[in-house]
Amino acid sequence: MTIRALICDDDEFILRIVSDLLSSRGIEVTIAHDGVEAIRMFATQPPDLVIIDFLMPWMDGLKVIQHIRQSGTKRNVPIILMSAISRAQIEDENTAHFADHFIAKPFKVKKMERLVEEALQKINATKST
Repeated sequence: MTIRALICDDDEFILRIVSDLLSSRGIEVTIAHDGVEAIRMFATQPPDLVIIDFLMPWMDGLKVIQHIRQSGTKRNVPIILMSAISRAQIEDENTAHFADHFIAKPFKVKKMERLVEEALQKINATKST
């Protein structure tokens, strides 16, 4: 069973770190550089996991998450939101469309690994039922 992930960020360094982390676990990675591209990729090939930045060009991560949560396809996909803005600031304004997990940038790779493992457990539990 191949697990697919969509990573969306406009920072190439972050994309490379997260992509390498996922690829090392045998996860097939698709990369988007902005929110509009992420929505297009989600619609054409729905992933099992989404890791997305909050601040991006054209459309921010929360609008993408809102779109995903309202879609009929994989609307409950695990989502990890990354941001240099504090979680409290984001949640105060947008509690209805939040991600499953949040990680502050810059992040420690070990913390991202832990969040990915939690998401994989959710994915595996869902696929086995």
